[in-house]
Amino acid sequence: MQNFIENHLYKRSLLSYLLWPISFKYSLILKLRRLLTKKEYKSKFKIISVGNIVSGGSGKTPFTIFLANHLKDQGFKVAVSHRGYKGKFEHENKLISNQEEVFDFAQDAGDEAYLLASKLKGIPVIVGKNRKVSIKILEQKFVDLDYIILDDSFQHLKVFHDLDFVVFNSIGGIGNGFVLPAGILREPLSALKYADYIVFNGKGEIPGRLLKYNKPILRCVYVVKRFYDKDGNDVKISGRKSLLSAIGLPRSFEKTIKEAGLSYEKHYRFPDHYDFKDKAILQKIETELKKEKIDYLLITEKDFAKLRFIEHNLPLVVVEVEFKLLNLEEMKM
Repeated sequence: MQNFIENHLYKRSLLSYLLWPISFKYSLILKLRRLLTKKEYKSKFKIISVGNIVSGGSGKTPFTIFLANHLKDQGFKVAVSHRGYKGKFEHENKLISNQEEVFDFAQDAGDEAYLLASKLKGIPVIVGKNRKVSIKILEQKFVDLDYIILDDSFQHLKVFHDLDFVVFNSIGGIGNGFVLPAGILREPLSALKYADYIVFNGKGEIPGRLLKYNKPILRCVYVVKRFYDKDGNDVKISGRKSLLSAIGLPRSFEKTIKEAGLSYEKHYRFPDHYDFKDKAILQKIETELKKEKIDYLLITEKDFAKLRFIEHNLPLVVVEVEFKLLNLEEMKM
């Protein structure tokens, strides 16, 4: 499956050209949707959308964490709305943390939502597919907010956005430039005219097709901050290592590890948001690690948001990364 994605969605191939007519029709539908959808709700607080126009990982949630903490450090009061994709409350709209605590049931809200709640101390996080309802709940419960950040909301058109950040990853870029199903774009690049900022995650060259829209571009990178075990204790890495991830762009995790000066034996790749509830699979990995004499299984914080609540004997070490915005002065709030 991964080879299919890399061969046909990130590069132009015979298959992607055969699928292009479908993508073209889909693109027209998406353009019409943006033109015809009416903004049903405007919040009394400023609404910031963090989203993307590519399928798979681009770094939306890490940027949301950075932005929320940055605004908080500037003295603003912030809340975050997340869809809670594949979580228990996706269709319910439920507050999973407030300004004092992360609620016990937050672990059921989905991996990214739980990660947000656990990383954003003092910042309320709500989940639910209906963003209008989530915003209204936040307005009622926290009357002195300055900003509400909507994670993964560039395509949510019924709520008025004061600012739109669109995130790209240097590894995936824009893929082959085609819209789904011929490429990785969720909508045509022309949608960038509705963005206020382009966030480019990584040290790679910015695709020329992104520059044509004359939007401010924020450059950012991930730097490994520390390694820690399941109890939160720092770990000094030595010995043999493998990787495990269930993220949208597994190559980005590999790059982060390599840039930290580490090598690894194998990368166990799973589909994005995989729940790891199949114990047979975890036991198989455990057996392989013992056979290969692997000392550490490095994972992302997003994956630890699930694996920390599952019984297993994997030698997990969590890789905590720090999100750094290289040209912060370009961001005007």
